[in-house]
Amino acid sequence: MMVVFSGGGTAGHFHPARNIAEALCTTMPGVEPYFVGTTGRIEAAELPALGYPYRLLRVAGLRNPVREARRPGSLPVRARRALVATGDSLRALWLLAGGVLRLLPDFRRREAAAVVLTGGYVCAPAGIAGRLLGLPVILQEQNMHPGKTTRLLARWASQIHLAYPEASAALPHHARRRVIRSGNPIRPLPPAEARDKAAARRALGLPETGTLVLVVGGSQGARKMNRAAIEILQDRLPIDGQFVLWVTGRAHHAAAEAALTGLAADRFAVVPYLEEGAMYQALAAADLVVSRAGAMATSEFLAWGLPAILIPLPTAAGDHQTANARALARAGAAVHLPETGTLTGARLWREVRKLLDTPGKLDAMSRAAAERARPEAAREVAAAIADLLGADRETSR
Repeated sequence: MMVVFSGGGTAGHFHPARNIAEALCTTMPGVEPYFVGTTGRIEAAELPALGYPYRLLRVAGLRNPVREARRPGSLPVRARRALVATGDSLRALWLLAGGVLRLLPDFRRREAAAVVLTGGYVCAPAGIAGRLLGLPVILQEQNMHPGKTTRLLARWASQIHLAYPEASAALPHHARRRVIRSGNPIRPLPPAEARDKAAARRALGLPETGTLVLVVGGSQGARKMNRAAIEILQDRLPIDGQFVLWVTGRAHHAAAEAALTGLAADRFAVVPYLEEGAMYQALAAADLVVSRAGAMATSEFLAWGLPAILIPLPTAAGDHQTANARALARAGAAVHLPETGTLTGARLWREVRKLLDTPGKLDAMSRAAAERARPEAAREVAAAIADLLGADRETSR
């Protein structure tokens, strides 16, 4: 049975598709995933190694010419912006139509049974093609604020899996009855013995005692977060009993090392990137994490019961990271620290110290994170899809 998975442009959209596909193959061994992704993005690099059949499309997002024309500026500038937005949107629609026309015969030839969408512009042609062929369309939305593609396709979806229950408020009314709160489909957690804090610290060469603060901005790093981390370490703000493990991102590592040259590294360790296994060790070792507020990263923190200080990327589409951070702050699992204004090392370290110096605060946040966590989300989503496909097969008979 061929099931189409489409989601891409970023790891936050592609990895959920990959994780659900792997879980569905375990739940239904007869399933063969077929991926639809975007040219030149993360899925184009990772799909060849997975061994699944796939197709890559060129896609683009729509821009609102009216909104561009209303932005501040002189009349010629606003008119030029509106004209550019119109051209970009026409190109996006052309690519969308071309993508649908390519996928329709593809899905027919492969006898696709369903289409699973996890976000990104590429979901639009895959979802529309699936809808035109009368296939079940399943959505998985990672963020507190659903993206444009999710909101568009929700009206036709057979299932809508949400990580944040609050996200249903942004969906069409008639679509909300098909919502399932599944959480975000992260990779399965390692066994309990592999989550031992002391063992994880030994494996990473870190101090086995004291408080470990993990600072991570993603594979590419986060410029302002990294600048604040440099200030923290240059000012020697970590004191006895605290250690900082800083994951800079590959692009920022050389500059970080140069800035910290000559400092005694008995209170910090700086690395460019941690592969999945090492990152799991870092999560097991940490007491507190400072991070962006991407949906998949925050879902990992919840699954590990990790308190977090979340610094949303202000330029994220629809400002969805801010919505994620606010929701987790309301749940008591995180502190929302906006990047807007001046994010200094002193300001960030004050927030860290406030949590560390309040008795029981980290434990309370850890419990709140565990209550919100859905570590089995990938299996739950796969089980719901399997039930849907089984019901469809029974109906077709």
